[in-house]
Amino acid sequence: MEYNIKFESHDISENIEGGKTILEAAALASIPIEGNCGGAGNCKKCQVAILDNKVFAANAIPALSKNKPQMVLACKYKIHSDLTINVPIQNDAFKRKTTMNFQNKDIKPNSSIGKSYIELDKPSINNQIPDYERIVTALNLKPGNPSKELLQILPRVLRDSKFSITAVTRDNELIWVEPGDTTAENYGLVYDIGTTTVVCHLINLTNGAIEKSTADTNPQNIFGADVISRVNHVMTNSKNNKGLNQLYTKINTVINALAVELIRKKSIDKNRIYDVTVVGNTTMSQLFMGVDPTYLATSPFIPTYVQGVNLKASELNLDINPTANVFLLPNIAGYVGSDTVGVILATHLHKQPEYSLAIDVGTNGELALSGNGKILTCSTAAGPAFEGAQIKCGMRAAEGAIEAVYIDNETGTCTYETIGNTKPKGICGSGVLDVVAQLYKSGILDKFGAFRFGRNNDGHINDKLKERISKGDHGYEFVLATAKEAYKGIPIVICQKDIRELQMGKGAIYAGIKILMKEMNITVENLQKIMIAGAFGNYIKVESALAIGLLPNITKDKISSVGNAASEGARLALISKDERELGCELAKRCKHIELSSYEEFQNEYMNALNFPEI
Repeated sequence: MEYNIKFESHDISENIEGGKTILEAAALASIPIEGNCGGAGNCKKCQVAILDNKVFAANAIPALSKNKPQMVLACKYKIHSDLTINVPIQNDAFKRKTTMNFQNKDIKPNSSIGKSYIELDKPSINNQIPDYERIVTALNLKPGNPSKELLQILPRVLRDSKFSITAVTRDNELIWVEPGDTTAENYGLVYDIGTTTVVCHLINLTNGAIEKSTADTNPQNIFGADVISRVNHVMTNSKNNKGLNQLYTKINTVINALAVELIRKKSIDKNRIYDVTVVGNTTMSQLFMGVDPTYLATSPFIPTYVQGVNLKASELNLDINPTANVFLLPNIAGYVGSDTVGVILATHLHKQPEYSLAIDVGTNGELALSGNGKILTCSTAAGPAFEGAQIKCGMRAAEGAIEAVYIDNETGTCTYETIGNTKPKGICGSGVLDVVAQLYKSGILDKFGAFRFGRNNDGHINDKLKERISKGDHGYEFVLATAKEAYKGIPIVICQKDIRELQMGKGAIYAGIKILMKEMNITVENLQKIMIAGAFGNYIKVESALAIGLLPNITKDKISSVGNAASEGARLALISKDERELGCELAKRCKHIELSSYEEFQNEYMNALNFPEI
């Protein structure tokens, strides 16, 4: 039996088969719900509100009141009646992703797309040149191989416009025609397909400017927070390529939705978008094309391809100009993707001061070290802690997330800042790093990351701060925000397990840096610059990163944030033929270090788990 499920927050209704979970229903309705554990019920991030009380009796869940919604886990609540549901929308998290654009101002637009307005001679008995050749001859273009889509529209556009048209060319070949003078409308799209979030920018191909931006949750997250869980979904649902098709459909849906949103925001014709560039990690890039990523999951971690790939928009069912070219920047290795190439291109890493390091921190930490004419890369399994996942009170960088913490052992005070200056709902990745650094610098944690509370050496801890420490399910925990302070009266804590999660993440990244420096035959003293890319790098405090040993101990003035450098690299590849060629060249120049087979990595990792001496 089917039931009507209304997602009031999105104004979408779907008829869903009984027995399915709300998470499955949301997936069928293409509504993203935070669900980092892939439906196991462990992360508790997929809470949604059921707005109509009548369903509670049917599911043996008592109503709190006639008007108060019931919060349930979408991955565990099975549908047995009609429902009205509210799904939290974290637009503020997406806004952060789309407003931290780092732009390389030195690159001048040199797009492969050209537009020319022309008034053609009309055909006659004495002038019987075919339509296509008439345009090619008038503009002195390469004859090329006209697409089916162009030939289908060509005769009507010419005659409806009385042969006054705008010819659209790619590398001096005719790809499209438009009635009248549309030379001022020349657009492209940039996609940064992250494991968690997909960002899209509408780019003016004439001047290279970002016209509009938008982002949304990667809807593949219902199958797990990281790439391994998604590859596993493909492997365990391999019959008739069910798992692969599900993941491909999810990403294709959001890709199109973001394009539609930008077209609406800018009020342009979708056919005025002629070029697209895409970056993402290797798994996301393969899933974007519907390519099986199975063999990325097991040693020797071989990708299907690494070179840049050109496709037509129509091949990907992308609802823009059907002749638009979609270029996926090259990958480097199984776990170093085109997003890293984007970072390298955006920062022009090869031209930075000798021995410069670029870091993109997410579920994986991708590292690139340049110097001595070389670029070395590697990828470390940083874990989800830096994105607030698998943390007891963790959440994405959205409204109500604690993102900065201040602990003063002298006065015994603990204060914090939240995104949006609202009551705290949880803690995001930058907040986790910050609080751990503050606890360590205050002496509440030792260099091994363990609470000193209850031990002989805890006498220096202010009594007011001791009152914030108690024993929980996962060892000692420190209360950041009390029940009175926090949203819905749920205290926000950081527990011993959370600290261990962060230590494992920062240990993996620092160990990767040490291995790259060893391969480059340099020490920390030789490092001249560290550039941190991505949302995490944009909002962390450098002091905190240095305090816990996430970064090598160099002076703060040598460390900078470069925002969404992966997107910027894709933008450069979109607006400049030279930069696109350079990106492909730099990818070939990179030497990848596979850490899983590196003999000394485990020792470096174990050494990097501890915090540096203060």
